[in-house]
Amino acid sequence: MSRYPVVLPLALLCLSLACGKDEPEGGEHPASDDTLEGTWRTDGYGLAVRVQGRQVELFEITSASCLPWISGALVDGTLPDAGFHFRVADHQLLIEDPGTVHVTGQRAPLPEACSQPVAQPNDPVLNFEIFWRTFAEQYALFDLYGVDWQARYTQFRPRVTATTTDAELFALLSELLAPLTDGHIRLVAGDEVYNPKSLPADFEDHFSDIGPYVLSHYLGGPGVTTAAENRVAWQSLNERVGYIFLGRMEKFTGDPESGVAAEVAAAGHALDTALAALSTKQALLVDVRFNPGGYDAVSLALAGRFTDVERTGFYKKTRTLTGFTPQREFRFAPAGARQFTRPIYLLTSGVTASAAENFTMAMRGLPNVTVMGERTMGALSDVPTRHLPNGWEFGLSVELYTAPDQQIYERVGIPPGVEVPFDGAGFGQGTDRIFQAALQRANAGG
Repeated sequence: MSRYPVVLPLALLCLSLACGKDEPEGGEHPASDDTLEGTWRTDGYGLAVRVQGRQVELFEITSASCLPWISGALVDGTLPDAGFHFRVADHQLLIEDPGTVHVTGQRAPLPEACSQPVAQPNDPVLNFEIFWRTFAEQYALFDLYGVDWQARYTQFRPRVTATTTDAELFALLSELLAPLTDGHIRLVAGDEVYNPKSLPADFEDHFSDIGPYVLSHYLGGPGVTTAAENRVAWQSLNERVGYIFLGRMEKFTGDPESGVAAEVAAAGHALDTALAALSTKQALLVDVRFNPGGYDAVSLALAGRFTDVERTGFYKKTRTLTGFTPQREFRFAPAGARQFTRPIYLLTSGVTASAAENFTMAMRGLPNVTVMGERTMGALSDVPTRHLPNGWEFGLSVELYTAPDQQIYERVGIPPGVEVPFDGAGFGQGTDRIFQAALQRANAGG
């Protein structure tokens, strides 16, 4: 699943239910356990699903709402527009993609509200209720951020009335979210976007220097080769050391409809080409300091180019109404034509986010990898986009990731093995402090 952290200015560098009916509605009949036909509710993610023949419909649900999400005809079990594959296993619904999406569901009637259009989609009270309940029922990280969401309701709900304007509602929802300084939370109303997480001040203050420096040193200039829509770049630094820049974990193909499998293939091909060009090097610097994330499947595939045995990348579980789903393990194995297992210095910063953090979690467990720089952003979860009746969108963290060492790095970020402060001002003076420290170590073999 693709994840978009707090909106990054990186253009230069590189996202009321009634109780369920006793009988299925619309003349539906219970289906046998081994067929997709029928209605389902997912374990976590707040989705209801109806399958009739080849037609599938997905709804976003809370205890106060049911909104149509996506629908279409299945082709060999796959919904093409979403890239999701639907099947039944052990009497459960499974929704999967070629990456790490794995959603389970149980047979259940559709909520009654799914058959009723929203009477007043612009009602500010209704929109507030759906927004608050979506977080209350699906958000996974309240405990980590120390936020009492019920207390927030008590404080904010009385401020919403039938006459609340759109501008007032947007400001109020933004204020409601403010203590959840989670880089994966966003609220979007047309051109208005709110993220409760700010970028590191040093990065924001000096972006006008950082952007041109990265373009001229890491994505361009003498000896630099780029591939996969400029998401991957590499160069020889000297006879001993090579450098690889990974700008994102998505959008490697130039086709926004390419799908996860194509993204994984394009990313892998680009990195394989880079490793072939740098195959004689004794050490590599791999830079994800400016990488805001993308697909976990890409992260695991790229990590497979640096290991000689199969390993655990990370674990994750999904928030449900009663707790969490069982934890699932995601592994990575040797991939590509060759694997580089000599020393690697992985460069991270407070802008390293999402799937780039999950790449970091996988890589830091390798015996040949030293992580250098600063803590990552601490925004790891998948981020489904949810909708309000008034047309607004929002994203929230619905999963809890755990590293192979059983540590949770949401909110706090992944610490480097060797801490080197990100020096934004230095870029304007023609220096990159983290890069220089890593190159010095790589040259010395330490």
